[in-house]
Amino acid sequence: MKAPLCLLLLSLSAPQLAAAPRAAGAVELSSSSGPRSGNLLREKREVRVQEGKGTMNPGNSFSVRFLQRVNLVRRSLGNDSEEVQVREMVCELVNYTGPAPAASEQPGPLVGKTLRLQKPGGRWKYALMGGKPTAEEQKFLNDLAFTTLLLEIPDVCLEHQTHKAGDTWKINLNEMKGRQYGAAVAKDIECTLVSVEDRPDGALATVHLTGSFTMERPMGYVSSIEATFDATLVRRLSDMLNVDTKITGNLKNISAVNNLDGKPAQLTLELPYSLVRTLAVERK
Repeated sequence: MKAPLCLLLLSLSAPQLAAAPRAAGAVELSSSSGPRSGNLLREKREVRVQEGKGTMNPGNSFSVRFLQRVNLVRRSLGNDSEEVQVREMVCELVNYTGPAPAASEQPGPLVGKTLRLQKPGGRWKYALMGGKPTAEEQKFLNDLAFTTLLLEIPDVCLEHQTHKAGDTWKINLNEMKGRQYGAAVAKDIECTLVSVEDRPDGALATVHLTGSFTMERPMGYVSSIEATFDATLVRRLSDMLNVDTKITGNLKNISAVNNLDGKPAQLTLELPYSLVRTLAVERK
């Protein structure tokens, strides 16, 4: 039984950068200005579940291995809209019992395609430009949208925040939305501004965030998600670009599915995950 890939995703990765510490003083961690139209960004990210567990009820238990690695070039169109070129997409989703099978990574169906990313109604959505996506392509479009939504959590935590190195603060997100379908409701988020360092390309802030969130009916699927996260991001303060991000944690997903016999069943996935991402300005 192959679960939808977007239910296996989560949020990201950051190597620690060593440099002389910046002089003490508060810095702004977000910008009120919108994206600059025409900017080109290269995004590389990898989502991995090395050994997750799945249980089908009624049915048997099994192990899960998941990988999705993408290389995207993004051009901002302004107003929460982007054109996205998929330069690379490598995927693996294996359910197994017994010893782990050999790697079976394959190119994803969106390689070489151009996508449009928009945020209608406050929710990110990818669309295939130049044609209607197949059912398989639509699943991968949903994967990308789900990951993009989750990557927003650290950004939202840092909105309207001004702190100095060593500060720690707590935030709760979307508590008023409760069980609203598709909303990520985060709680007990603790943020720490670890350091601010001067670099040739500008000051870099390293921020550490921990917490948890829940989602009901993500991307319209009849399911619920509970997840923890431990994230570190390195943000360039001159343009608020998260040049490196890393998240690890655990995700539990309970969903209504049909088993191999076509009968209703409940699928429970428990997935220790990691997600790493880098962003850089794409040279024209």
